[in-house]
Amino acid sequence: MEGVNTINSKAVGGLNESLIVNTIRRRGPISRVDIAKLTGLTAPTVTNISGKLIEHGLIHEYMVGEYSGGRRPVLLKVNSEIANMIIVDIRSKEMIGYLINGGLEIKEQTCYDIQHLKEEKILSLLENTIEQCYSSENGKLALAIGIIVRGPVMSREGLSLFSPSAGWRNVPLKYLVEKQFQLPVFVENDMRAMALGAYHYGPYRDIKNAVFLGVGGGIGSGIILNGELYRGLGDSAGEIGHTVVDVDGPLCSCGNYGCLEAMASESALVNITVKSINDGESSLVSEMVKGDMDAIRPKHIYAAAEEGDLLAIKMLQHVAKYIGMGAANIINIFNPQLVLIGGGIVKGRVFMEETMMQVIKERALASCYSLARIEFSSEGRQDALKGIVDVVMEGIFLR
Repeated sequence: MEGVNTINSKAVGGLNESLIVNTIRRRGPISRVDIAKLTGLTAPTVTNISGKLIEHGLIHEYMVGEYSGGRRPVLLKVNSEIANMIIVDIRSKEMIGYLINGGLEIKEQTCYDIQHLKEEKILSLLENTIEQCYSSENGKLALAIGIIVRGPVMSREGLSLFSPSAGWRNVPLKYLVEKQFQLPVFVENDMRAMALGAYHYGPYRDIKNAVFLGVGGGIGSGIILNGELYRGLGDSAGEIGHTVVDVDGPLCSCGNYGCLEAMASESALVNITVKSINDGESSLVSEMVKGDMDAIRPKHIYAAAEEGDLLAIKMLQHVAKYIGMGAANIINIFNPQLVLIGGGIVKGRVFMEETMMQVIKERALASCYSLARIEFSSEGRQDALKGIVDVVMEGIFLR
C-alpha cells in the first residue's frame, strides 16, 4: 500500500485529479460522461486523468453501464483498498473504534463504555482505542485517523471546543493524536459528519440546500448550502440545539436556560419523564426499571409508549412540540429544500410525527414551508461514519 505522500505525488497532484477522485468516491460507480457533467471538466480531461488514476490503482473500471444509445458506458469506482483509516466515534455513553477502508467496509471494530469517565480517562481511552485498531494486521496500513465528537468543533484546527459527553473544553484533539501516532488526524462534529454522510452517500445528492437535524442525547444540525457544508465564520455553524425556545426553561449543558437541547433532546425526554413519575404519575417506565429512576433511559420510554403507556406517549408528544419549533425555525431561516430529522428520537416517530408536523405547519412561514420536504432517517450514526470517512478521504487527497 502506498503512503499518503506517494499517492498524491504520483496521481492526485492537481485540483482536477482531486475533483475527479472525490466525484467517483461519492457518486460511483459512474461513467466518464457523467463525471464530466458533474465536474464541468471536458471529456478528454476526464479520460486522461481517469486513465492516470487507473494506472496508479486509485480507481478501476467496475462494470458496463446500462445501454442508453450509442456505446454502453464503462462505470468507474474507487478501489476500496486505496486506504485504510482509523475512525473513533465518541458518543454520549460509548466510544467506538473502527478500522475502515476506502470502500466504507469495516474491518475491525471495538467499543468501550465511557459513562462516568472523566476527561483524562476519556483521552487515555481514545489513545488506547486508536492503538488497538492500529496494532491489528490491517491497521498498520492506516493512512489517517478521523475522530467524531459531540459539541462545537473547530475542524480545521482539530479543536473540540466543548463536548457534553466527555465533559471537556478546548481540547486540541488533532495536535494530541498526531503527536502520539504520527498520522494525519481529522476531527469533525457528529452532526456535520451526519450531514456529509447523508448528503454524499444517501438519496439526497441532487438537493443543494438541506439541513440535517439530529436529536439524540443532544441536539445539533449540519447545514448544506449550495451543495457545500456550511461551517460558519468560527467553524461553529449548526448549533441549533443552543437556540432558546423557552426563556424560562431548564438549565442547558451550555450554561444557558431554555435551549432547544434542554427542552427536546433524549436527555430532556428522560428528565421530564422522571419528574412526572416522581410527581406521582404512574407509568410502565417505572416498572421497567423497578422503581430506580436513575436507571431510566430513552429506550424504556419508547418501549412503554409501544405498550400504550399514556405518560410515555404524553412525554414524547411534549418533546415533539419543541422539535417542531426547532424545525420551523430552521425552515424560516434557511428556506431549505429538505429538513432531515435523525438521531435516537426517531425511535418514537410514530407517537411524535403528527404533533411535530402540526407545530411546523403552524409556525413556519407558508412561503418557506410549502417548498420544504421534511423526512426522517434512522441512519444517523451510519451517516456520521460515512461522513467522517469522507472528510478523511478528502483530506488525504488534498494534502
